[in-house]
Amino acid sequence: MEKYNLPKGWKYEVFDKNENPIAKYYSALTDYGEMMKFSDITHPKNSNMFAEFDDYINIKKKDLKGITFEQLLFYLKNIEPKEKQSKKDCLIQLLDKKQIKYEEGLWDEAV
Repeated sequence: MEKYNLPKGWKYEVFDKNENPIAKYYSALTDYGEMMKFSDITHPKNSNMFAEFDDYINIKKKDLKGITFEQLLFYLKNIEPKEKQSKKDCLIQLLDKKQIKYEEGLWDEAV
C-alpha cells in the first residue's frame, strides 16, 4: 500500500524496513477509519509459492480507549524489544495490559 492516494480519512506509515538475501521485510501501521492494523510484511525474494506474508493485528478503533494513530505509531517507532521479542510482541503486551481487544493472524498471497 502506498502512503499517498489513500481514501479520505485513512493513514498509512511504514516504520521499520529490513532486507537480506532471502526476503524484504517491513512493518506498517494503517488507519482504515473504523479499524487500525499493525502489519509485519515479508516479501520472499525467491519463492515459487508465496509472494507476500502479512503477520497482522487488527484493532477496532472503538476499543482503543482513546489511543490515537499517532500515539500508537510513536510507540511502535520507539519501543526497543527485548531479546527474542518483536515489536508485534510489544504491541500485544501493551494491548493486553490496557485490556484492549484485538484480532491477530497471518495472511499470505500465493504466487
